[in-house]
Amino acid sequence: MCIDNNNKNSRPVTPTEEDCCHSACDPCIFDIHKKLLEEYERKKKQNIKIWNVQNILCTYKYKDFIVVDVKKTSESYILLLLKYQENDFRSGRGILITPGQHVMLHLHDTTKPFTPISFTDNTIEFLIRLYSNGKFSMYLKNIKLGDIIRIRGPYGNFKYEKNSFQTIIMFSMGSGIAVMYPIAKSVVDNELDETKIHLIGGFQDISQIPLKKELQTLSDYWNFKCTLHISQLQDTCNLHAINIKSGRLDKKSVSEALENKVTSTTLILICGTHQFNSSIEQWVKCMNYMHVHIFE
Repeated sequence: MCIDNNNKNSRPVTPTEEDCCHSACDPCIFDIHKKLLEEYERKKKQNIKIWNVQNILCTYKYKDFIVVDVKKTSESYILLLLKYQENDFRSGRGILITPGQHVMLHLHDTTKPFTPISFTDNTIEFLIRLYSNGKFSMYLKNIKLGDIIRIRGPYGNFKYEKNSFQTIIMFSMGSGIAVMYPIAKSVVDNELDETKIHLIGGFQDISQIPLKKELQTLSDYWNFKCTLHISQLQDTCNLHAINIKSGRLDKKSVSEALENKVTSTTLILICGTHQFNSSIEQWVKCMNYMHVHIFE
């Protein structure tokens, strides 16, 4: 929520027409403002004190970020590092994003949602898949250091509390791994969290796998395991600490991954294409898993 920093009980500021990019975004800034206003009125009626939020990001207003680094991480993916404009950066403020949340990136006339894989007080890093015919991808292929990309957010209702589950099983397809990685890293980085994580991803071939070094680093921890299914595996591949399997991530492999797991203490996270998400959800629910979250 973006509110007036000088008044802890201030009403959410109404967006202007200039704040809207007119790209049919979902969610639209005016829809977000309506929900924030309803929440404000509810708290006001219940006499709940509305505290100042020191997040640089705003859910209904774009902020300008500068491109400071672009590097290739695999055949189809790049890592994009953005930095917030310094002239509006003040002490006591920073970027606040819960692992698993996404933001909206606006470049020229195109807006797309992306999940940050990491962030600091004033920088955000994204894993972005490039598509040969994608409009946003074409813009990014020609982007230069110092160019401006606008961001608003964060969005997403996924919340995780440490040690609330014994096991987290993550099923991802392609770029869905960008959602799973920051969640897994936040658990591994917390020495008080003893939750075990198994990240299971699907890719077409070895050359498309992004974040190889990052996944290998996580795999050195006792409570993280990574298995990648490659549908077009040509040759034997050995990635340190990562289990590579030939073939698609299908019903049989999902069943094997969940074998001997306790349904009541296992959290299932799913992120991929709509068809992938629907299939995995159907399979795990048929196995009586009740704690399932899908990232659309």
